[in-house]
Amino acid sequence: MKKFPLNSLMILILVLLISQPGMLDGQTRTYHKKFESKAYLKVHLLFTNDLHGGIAPSKAWFMNPEFPPDLGGGASMYRYAQEIRAEAAAEGAEVLLLDGGNIFQGTPLGMADSGRVMIEWMNEMNYDASVIGMQDFMFGVSNLADLDRSSKFPLLGANIESANYDPQDYLIKDFQGVKLGVFGLTSSNTPHKLLPEQTRGAVFTPEIMTAKEQVALLKSKGVNCIIGLSHLGVPYQREDEFAEFVDTYEDESDFGNRVITNLELAHVVPGMNVIVSGGTNAGYNTPWEDPQTHTLILQGYGGASNIGHVILYIHKETGTLAGYRQPFSRGVLLTLSTDDAQPDPAMEKRLLALEKSRSEIKKRDFSRVKTIQAEIVSAPLLNRWDFKVPNFNQDNFLDIATWNMEWFPKSKDSTITAVAEIMQKVNADVYAVQEIGSLEQFAAMLELLPAYGFLVTRQSSFFDQAIIYKKSVLQFVGREEPFAHADYNFAGRPPLRADFLWTAGKEPVPISIIDLHLKCCGNGLERRKNSMEELHEYLSLGMEWGEDNIIVLGDWNDQLDDVGMLQSFTAFLDDPDHFRFATARIAGDVKQASYPTWPSFLDHILIGRGFFDEFENKSTIQTLPVGEWLGSWENYELIISDHRPVLMQLNMSN
Repeated sequence: MKKFPLNSLMILILVLLISQPGMLDGQTRTYHKKFESKAYLKVHLLFTNDLHGGIAPSKAWFMNPEFPPDLGGGASMYRYAQEIRAEAAAEGAEVLLLDGGNIFQGTPLGMADSGRVMIEWMNEMNYDASVIGMQDFMFGVSNLADLDRSSKFPLLGANIESANYDPQDYLIKDFQGVKLGVFGLTSSNTPHKLLPEQTRGAVFTPEIMTAKEQVALLKSKGVNCIIGLSHLGVPYQREDEFAEFVDTYEDESDFGNRVITNLELAHVVPGMNVIVSGGTNAGYNTPWEDPQTHTLILQGYGGASNIGHVILYIHKETGTLAGYRQPFSRGVLLTLSTDDAQPDPAMEKRLLALEKSRSEIKKRDFSRVKTIQAEIVSAPLLNRWDFKVPNFNQDNFLDIATWNMEWFPKSKDSTITAVAEIMQKVNADVYAVQEIGSLEQFAAMLELLPAYGFLVTRQSSFFDQAIIYKKSVLQFVGREEPFAHADYNFAGRPPLRADFLWTAGKEPVPISIIDLHLKCCGNGLERRKNSMEELHEYLSLGMEWGEDNIIVLGDWNDQLDDVGMLQSFTAFLDDPDHFRFATARIAGDVKQASYPTWPSFLDHILIGRGFFDEFENKSTIQTLPVGEWLGSWENYELIISDHRPVLMQLNMSN
């Protein structure tokens, strides 16, 4: 028997009704002029989520790629919050400013000092609370604890336990004798999406159980208006997702280890009046109201492109939420276009200077790096699958492969062990991989390959890239994620650059490897073109400084043989004196297709002029026949990926 009073069809109809402003207008349904009387407390609830360090003024490429409007970012937020506070003071109302987590990860401005400048800005904004987001663990639990200590507001995490850091569970605000309670909830799936060292020492208790406990605790303290500050996200297709959920949900045993969203939390945990959501970048102008518990769910777009605002009316005598009003004609989100939300001049100047200083391209000086004799690591032979894979490694060659792994790990442990075995047997020096879905399981795979070190992206919006390198021949020098401050054209996945010294020859050779995953469909062609122009300019500047030993590889999501306006890579193809596609040798051979299902050649390797002579001196490039090693293409596609790896063997003996 279902645990909800309406069948799924009736709920779906109701959901569709409340989500269509033309049929049931949220403001007229929830707001009454009586709320403006002294019997009700008026609270301006301002909210943000998934800021990702994006508070510097920027261009709204996502709104209009041809003529992007200016966004005021944190400077416009600051001014708007000041204006609302002044308005509230004049009318005897209150202001509550909350954030849904993922504060600093995603831009150089936020990442350069591990989040401290973001906390300083939030202190100036006078936030009341933020929930701990998944990406707020980027630099580990101790860094998170340091950020919490430097903040003038609590970082809430009721379902996080740690021996060395115990975040505050909840916050009670007393507004004119009326108590509002706010508790924080972080996804218990967090450790599975990050590297083990990032959450080491933290334990995450189940969300539903914790939410019920927090609601009961706050009510016992006389709080009758409760806000869940919950980093569980609202899916991109909330109506469809909710309809599917209510059609299959029986009871709480259905959840088990399942990753839940705020739609599900609101439906099964009564007693929350509002959920301020974070964890996904999908913004909604109209609040979601659960048809069973009547909990409102609010979620804005990420990247500091907007600020949310909803006006709550609380009955002073009972402390209960009586209704709410949407302050804008479109709903509850104010896009921070400078036409609509003027930035504070002083704040704008500060943020622009910070962004410029932290995004500045700097010359690398490999000569100052001291060469270290690497330890040769012996590792047991991996042979769970008994793949007949040849060893491609050659002395005096740099063996480097690109490999899109399609939502790694596609088949969990089978993917982990199969990929590790193939990598060990191919024995390449470098693997540039794309489309990592679980960093936890990626790290588990690397534990099987102790001869290799690895770097993963820190500023990608979704699906990470990684560079895996053999420690015996490559000495790590430094890393960078260019364009992280403006990654629209790179589809929210800024390239990962790693600088090394190749130490297998007579003299160490500086090498810069750039791993990318370009935009696929929709408006992908224009974004690929723009990203290539940006990358060409960036690498050309480096060449002016003598950084010629460049290798760019990854999933470029397009072919080299397109012509005219359909060609994505014109910026590089028109500059053969400085850049060449090594994959041009084989891209026209359908048998070598890196994406055989189409078939097409999408995974390329580009070299800078520093390696032209090496490539022409008996170097090779080929698509690896992984389907043969696994018995069939169907087996490979089922277990690992729909892309084949491409391997270049660069003769370094010159």
